Amino acid sequence: MRVVMYWHNGRSLGHTAESAKVAHGLSDSGEEVNLSGLTGAYRGLDLLPSGMDVVKLPAFTNYDNVAGWGARGRSAMEAGPLFQMRAEMAEVFLRHYAPDVFIVNHLPKGAEDELAPALTRTRGSGGRRILTLRGVLFDREKTDREYFCEDSARWIDQHFDAIHVHTHPEVFQLEEHYGVPAYLKDRIHYTGYLVDEFRLGKDAARSHLGVPDGERLVLASMGGGQGAMPLWSALIDALDKQRPLFDRVRLVTGPYLEAADAEALRERAASLPWLEIVAYEPAMMTWMAAADLFIGAAGANMLSEVLAVGCNSVVIPRQVRESEQRIHARLLADRGLVRMCDLPAVLAGEAGTVLAEALREPLAPKAGHLLGGARRYPQLLRGDDV
Repeated sequence: MRVVMYWHNGRSLGHTAESAKVAHGLSDSGEEVNLSGLTGAYRGLDLLPSGMDVVKLPAFTNYDNVAGWGARGRSAMEAGPLFQMRAEMAEVFLRHYAPDVFIVNHLPKGAEDELAPALTRTRGSGGRRILTLRGVLFDREKTDREYFCEDSARWIDQHFDAIHVHTHPEVFQLEEHYGVPAYLKDRIHYTGYLVDEFRLGKDAARSHLGVPDGERLVLASMGGGQGAMPLWSALIDALDKQRPLFDRVRLVTGPYLEAADAEALRERAASLPWLEIVAYEPAMMTWMAAADLFIGAAGANMLSEVLAVGCNSVVIPRQVRESEQRIHARLLADRGLVRMCDLPAVLAGEAGTVLAEALREPLAPKAGHLLGGARRYPQLLRGDDV
């Protein structure tokens, strides 16, 4: 089976990590699956299975701020020509490779509609098309406009055979929150959160990582980290005021954090003996299991890993222009699975109270029944009931 997986790029590691989890679910299944990625992502590709090929589209950068996305090519190209080139590359590859399954992550037409030519021209090739969604998308108005208004929904109807939603229906259902038309509802399959329950306990994780017995460890990560410097500054201030409650903070900046900001963080850490700075941590879930408290961005991928590890966490919805992280984090907080501290509160210096509470009264969430979606992917592609 030839499977091509598309994810557009991303400002962080979320879409790459999400796609990687699906890819591992397929490659680890024991079935003969040939995997190719089609993406502009330029960080985190080491998360993919070693046998997965990658057709690398020229990358773009963009920023989630109040002024807008500001997309621009990393190769100094203007956005228009860049996305035209990406569209042509995608069309040529898909036409010649003719995958049995084409999995499209998050954007039914790709970034800036770059998949539209390929999806239109290859529709009669016989391969299956699957649209994957993280669950919570945007607020209702934006989601219905971009996915479920008549034109958008008809595009999905005409070009995709199934919609796989990477969350559990106990937590969130598209049909309850958005205006999903009736003709799409029977194509929706809820996989559960993609990750499996993490089997390494706290003591075993600490032994594996060399964390001393009894050390009170805090781990912090904002995913890819792009534009996160104001948040890091506020969190370091808040943690410094709670110094008696922990021994060490391991802060993972993320590979997308701007170079000047990364250097500024390292300079600040030099005067704080309790603060350890690393740029990237491939064994993030092991560190989450070892920590007494995890502070993380409330992206869908990171939330799924919090549930898989069952760690004591404070999550921060860090989006500026979208509400997805806030909605998702609130749903889990209302179930007692995470604590949430909203971005304005963090930036206003109000995180200390939540962090202190989390360190004194840790959560131990149990969510195994919500997990395992990636493992189910081979059955889903075969059309089996799961």
